[in-house]
Amino acid sequence: MTILLLSVVAPIIVSPAVLLLSQKWRRILLQTYIVGLLFLAFYLLSGIELGNYTLFADSAHHLKTNLTFFSFSEHSYSKIAAFGFLFVGAMGLLFGLDVSKPSEQALSLGAIAAAIGVCFADNFLTFLFFWEILTLTTAALVFLKRTPHAVRMAYRMLFFSLASGFSLLVGIILQYNAVGTFELMYPVAGLSFFILGIGIKTAFLPLYFWLPWGYAAASFPSSVLLAVLCTKVGVYAVARILPPSNFIVMMGACMAIFAVVMALLQNNLRRFLSYHIISQVGYMVAAVGLGVSFSIDGGFLHLLNHMFYKALLFMSVGALIFTARTENFQKLSSAENSIVEAGKRSPLWKALPAAFVGALVGSLAISGTPLFNGYVGKYLIKNAMSGVQPAEILLMITSVGTVLCFCKFIYFGFIKARAKIRKRLTSSMQTAIVILSASCLITGIRPQLLASILPYSSSLEVYTMEGIVMAMLILASGVVMFALLHRVLEKEIKLSFPATIKSALNILPGIYSSLSNVTGAVSSRFHYLYFGCRQKLNTKVNKIKTSQFAYATSIDFDTLLLMGMLGIVLTLFFCLQFGLFRIIIS
Repeated sequence: MTILLLSVVAPIIVSPAVLLLSQKWRRILLQTYIVGLLFLAFYLLSGIELGNYTLFADSAHHLKTNLTFFSFSEHSYSKIAAFGFLFVGAMGLLFGLDVSKPSEQALSLGAIAAAIGVCFADNFLTFLFFWEILTLTTAALVFLKRTPHAVRMAYRMLFFSLASGFSLLVGIILQYNAVGTFELMYPVAGLSFFILGIGIKTAFLPLYFWLPWGYAAASFPSSVLLAVLCTKVGVYAVARILPPSNFIVMMGACMAIFAVVMALLQNNLRRFLSYHIISQVGYMVAAVGLGVSFSIDGGFLHLLNHMFYKALLFMSVGALIFTARTENFQKLSSAENSIVEAGKRSPLWKALPAAFVGALVGSLAISGTPLFNGYVGKYLIKNAMSGVQPAEILLMITSVGTVLCFCKFIYFGFIKARAKIRKRLTSSMQTAIVILSASCLITGIRPQLLASILPYSSSLEVYTMEGIVMAMLILASGVVMFALLHRVLEKEIKLSFPATIKSALNILPGIYSSLSNVTGAVSSRFHYLYFGCRQKLNTKVNKIKTSQFAYATSIDFDTLLLMGMLGIVLTLFFCLQFGLFRIIIS
């Protein structure tokens, strides 16, 4: 355990050095750090027993109170999650080696360390400490983009994450009062607070807003690490802390199908991928929520594989942003942005072969294509979900929708896309893409390589005739649907919820006419108040321009509205927990 904890404590020394060293020595230090993370990842893969370890075990405070703030131990779920954080975290650092800011690189080390700390936390105090470190470092990565939009999104992301930590803190206090220990276990008190706290980080519905906001607003190297860390820590917490239940299974299934529909409507590439994170996390949540050994192995294997191919997909989009300076489907396929070389236009898949290969491998993997690692985890999950209705049907429909989405991604993002190439990919970016592409294929062909870190050592003989046929049918169905709908999907889709409702009401018979008028009046009044308050807030903010960071004080009206909503939820939980309703009534 002690050697593994180097990845947790090393950023205390290395992160300040990254900020202070020259570019040459900073590059050497980060390369050494990447090699170290890869060594620790394969050290875990060797099947070594880690045991437990407590920092400051001989301190006076520990001897007096018997409270251990930094206690670590191996759990059956720890190794597979930590392996993903170490290996794919190293690839994320490699991808941004030449393009990330020193401040982003320093924070990235802390974020990776925090995720590993959560995995090996032995008690709730250690768990919450690293949970909050992850919150602060990931939100700061979005802040560091330093555009007004990124700062607004970072505030929203930070608020949701802090609400998650606060809810967890309340749950932990209630748990301690009930059992008298901070041991990491299924809670016997404050379960609703644990569900809310973990659910925000895992992007439970309807608590997912922070994810597409933050991931699409950060710099593209930071987006790679965000995609690897945040929700995956949440899935680990769902399996480790929340007891299995039908609620969690259905939540996962609903996340999967809802997010795949939302992804299909996106025109921004990173928002598209962000919604697909929620969708694929839905598979994991449903699997670990089922609570049987076969489904838990499938859920964690899908978690690990998802880190591989989702980081790869974000790297491919990052390559587009770096070279073409756009991440919009329509702009990529528009004629005015075409590459002109020797008098002829060249599609992006030819201009950026490394990025295209990464995007294609990632798309095949997330679609569950045989021989790619996404197939393996989905095979185990589908078998575990057999007969569990309606979750099984929802996940099956989601699988078809995923294929449809990534046909759109490949066709409009690379095959039909044409854009002006302003830069060439750096060698470190191309190396990271190639390594992760090979990893998706290797762990798909030989999933037994990961058998030593599976929680329950389920059989990985997944290439059965039934499994392959089912996967190919899903793949074919998605491709056919794309062939039929590609002209519709090519157009920019904009939804106006109030206008859609109003149009639907106007179609109905006269019995609804009065209701429509009332709805319109209320809607108009709400919009007047909404934009009036928002304008006042923005006016006040614009007057505060005392420094170059003054725009960071802008918390927009949408954020205040969400703060109020979550505040109401927390108040309700407090009332239910402490019986305040009965006190008020009596």
